[in-house]
Amino acid sequence: MIISAESIVLHSRRYGDSSRIVTLYTRELGKVSVVAKGARTTKSTIGAALEPLSHCRCTIYHGKNKELHTLSQAETITKRRNVSTLEHLQAGLLMCESIVRTQPQEQADVGTFVLLAKALEVLDSVEAQLAYSVTVAMRCRLAEVMGFGIQFVPPSEHASVVVDVTYGSIALAGVGIQLSKNAYDALYASRRGHWNTIADADMLEIESLLSLYFSHHLERRIVSQTYSHLR
Repeated sequence: MIISAESIVLHSRRYGDSSRIVTLYTRELGKVSVVAKGARTTKSTIGAALEPLSHCRCTIYHGKNKELHTLSQAETITKRRNVSTLEHLQAGLLMCESIVRTQPQEQADVGTFVLLAKALEVLDSVEAQLAYSVTVAMRCRLAEVMGFGIQFVPPSEHASVVVDVTYGSIALAGVGIQLSKNAYDALYASRRGHWNTIADADMLEIESLLSLYFSHHLERRIVSQTYSHLR
């Protein structure tokens, strides 16, 4: 089957002497892995379109029951102007990593595709010091799309808040992940689309929260699916 798929490049690695194995997130197929033969040669017409974060139109020879398909064409849809800076690139790769980590192979989800595409557009439009704030907002929104969003409340004057990992609720005390006031304020502002410069110490707190939060809910989902299959 030949499929024309609107795609965002999540990851790319060398394969053989001249080819690449590329992980795409597509509107039509979801997350899919393809081999791009000859993509690393100087004569290749598709190599430039297959860099991470690229938004492109791909022609894929999709084999039934195969894990790796063949890419024959790739044409850039949207050119990224700013993601060549280190801050933009790091933020974009964090977003791509979250898609690789959370999305099952070859299960299309248009809402998630649109979320990633729009987040990369916003990333391309902001200054370097605001790039991390964009990726925080994208991952918070991804949790909501997947059904386990954090239930944000307006910031208070208290020194810290606690995020309940299971239910996503916010409290001033209890069992969960504690965030300082500055880290929570930055998280809250980012989710509301107010891009801001986030201090390194606050980044560490936010990354710890998001990593543990997603891990918890993904593990619960796997356990639930396994139990369902056993019934």
